[in-house]
Amino acid sequence: IPVFRTSYTNHIYGPGHNSFTVSEDGKTDLLVYHARNYTEITGDPLYDPNRHTRVQPIHWREDGMPDFGVPVEENRTMHA
Repeated sequence: IPVFRTSYTNHIYGPGHNSFTVSEDGKTDLLVYHARNYTEITGDPLYDPNRHTRVQPIHWREDGMPDFGVPVEENRTMHA
C-alpha cells in the first residue's frame, strides 16, 4: 500500500523518489519529492522528465509512525 500518492484534489500527480531532511532550524522533518501538475503524459510515467521538486513537512502519529499526508497544492507557501 503506498504511503504517499497522487492527490486529485490538489492536482499533484505521480509523486515519487522521496528523500528526507530537516528544516534549517532543526525542528521540522521534511519530505522532498518530485511530482507533476498534469495527468496527460505519453509513455512510462516513471521516466517523465517534467516532475518538479517539492517539499513539505512530515507529521508524526502518536504511535511514532510518519504521516506523510497528501501532496500539497502548487504555489502554497510552507512554513517549517
